[in-house]
Formats: sequence, structure tokens, C-alpha cells
Amino acid sequence: MVAITVPCTIDQIPLVKCPKSANAAVPTVDLSAPGAAAAVEEACRGVGFFRATNHGVPAALTDALESRAGAFFALPHKDKLEHASARPFGYGSKTIGPNGDVGWLEYLLLSLGSSTIQASSLPPSLRAALEEYTVAVRDVGTRVLELMAEGLGLADRSALRRMVVDAAGSDEMVRVNHYPACPLSSSVTGFGEHTDPQIISVLRSNSTGGLQIMLRDGRWVPVAPDLDSLFVNVGDALQVLTNGRFRSVKHRVVAPEAGKPSRLSVIYFGGPAATQRITPLPELLRDGEQSLYREFTWGEYKKAAYKTRLGDHRLGPFELPAANADHHCSSSSKAVLPTPPHVARVH
Repeated sequence: MVAITVPCTIDQIPLVKCPKSANAAVPTVDLSAPGAAAAVEEACRGVGFFRATNHGVPAALTDALESRAGAFFALPHKDKLEHASARPFGYGSKTIGPNGDVGWLEYLLLSLGSSTIQASSLPPSLRAALEEYTVAVRDVGTRVLELMAEGLGLADRSALRRMVVDAAGSDEMVRVNHYPACPLSSSVTGFGEHTDPQIISVLRSNSTGGLQIMLRDGRWVPVAPDLDSLFVNVGDALQVLTNGRFRSVKHRVVAPEAGKPSRLSVIYFGGPAATQRITPLPELLRDGEQSLYREFTWGEYKKAAYKTRLGDHRLGPFELPAANADHHCSSSSKAVLPTPPHVARVH
């Protein structure tokens, strides 16, 4: 990976108080194991995040994408700008969304199945690598969604999958983030703390660390990179669909310090169609359990998310008052509703 300087200053980019703690004991799920569904359910209920092994994505695909993305980000800034400024899709740097969030990074954000980015906008070798990798990681997301449904005890294993990969107009995106070493300071925010609004996200990074997740007790812990694994995040929409059984985990990225290799990550985001109703699955509302959320569509939630800052509690305005104190979601796991809610772009 070629180290480059992001074309921005460090002004207004916040510093992160990095915890001096060991890497998080991230749940690991062997997707090929007989007990994978139960392991996925346990990880999503407890942390909302897990490492997926035996996922089936060939190393040749990830290596090729890493190499070609690295070559793209090593281009002069003016050359990268020719590949479209992110509005919201295309190339961007420093600015994350339209509401003031910034980070020490540059990125590509692409919508799958969209004509927003023309085929000629990216170098052909990078475009081909992205398309091939995305097909493979999308298949992993499909299998994980089926395992989630099975782990939840749903009669239809395709209940969650259908919302993402089988639905016309589903909202799927891929993001390539590049975090060069920051020569001006340490503990600089690469990507600020946030949850992912979609149903599921699947991440792969190179060997440079920086990713951190927040545990239930509020502690931030680093996640060690693993070239052979993918990392799965529960999104806000999935938290609602499971009535809080699965947790959307807050996470962030700290930029590498001077002298360290750049961090490169690729994230697939699986979201539903704009008209998809987001409400707890009826099969999960048993024994008088009441919904913790008011019903909304993905289009409504995405519109609201575009008006928020990254760290805002996006689900807050959609939460209903807790009807029963002994619900499976403890009060300690519920974020405080911001007043008033800022309204960062869905990334």
C-alpha cells in the first residue's frame, strides 16, 4: 500500500481518546460449521458484531481489490477528482456527509445496480475487481442473513434475505475507505463513531488496525485486523426488525500514526427497498411482547439519517416508550435520545 497525504489539513478533525486495552474478544463464527446459526444469533444478540471465518471469498479477490484500490488512492488528488466527487456517490475525502462530520480519510462510495457512477468513471481494473469482490461478499451477506433467521427461530429462513438481495430496488452499497498515516498527530479520527443504518454490513480490511467497537458497558475496544476473515455488523434496521434482540453496534476508526502503513477497508452495506416496512417481525412478537419501535419505511429512515450527525442516536425518534420493564432489552443497552436530534449521511 502506497502511503499518501490526504489533501486536507487536520483542522477540525477530532482526536480520539484511545483506550489502552487489549483487542476485543470478538465472537468468531465458522460459517461452514453445523452450529453456525446458533453462533450467529448469540453474537448478534450479545455484541452485534462478529468475525466470520470459512466465508468462501477467495483470497485472490481480496488481494486484487486491495492492490487496485491502493493504486487508485495513490493517484494525484486532481486525478481522483475526475472520478466524480461524492454527491453522495463517487470519490470523496475528509468530509463525511453534509452535516459537518470530518475524518482523516478518502473514499469511494458506490451504489450497486445504480447508473449514478458510469462504467467509465473508474479505472477498468479497479471496477472489475470491485464488481467481482462485491458479488462474492454479497453472497456471504445472503448466507449470514439466512443464518440469522434460522438462529431467531423463524420458519422462513429467507425472511431477512428477501428484503436485501431478492427485492426490487433494494438499497445496496459498497464503500472503500483509505486511511493514510497522519503525520501531524496521533489518535486522529479516521471515521467518527456511528452505527450502520442498514440491515447488515460486511467489512474486510488490510492488516493495518484502527477499527474500534463500543461494548455494552460503554468501553471502546480495538478490533485486531484479520486478513482471512470478514467482519459482520448488525445495522439499525435489523435491530428494529428483531425488536432489539440483535444490537446495532457503535464503531469508529482511528487513523494510523505517522510511519505506519495505510489502512484500507471495503464495506458492503445491505439495505432494503425504500418502500420496505421496518417493524418488528410478527413471528418474534410472542407472549404479549410489545414493539419497541414505531413502524417506518426504509425510505423514511434513510431520509432522517441524512439529516443527522454520525454520532447521533438515529433510532431515537422512532423508539416507543418501554411498555414493560422486564423486556429482553435491558435499559442499560438503550442509548439516550438526543434533544434535539441532529438530522451524517447514510454511508
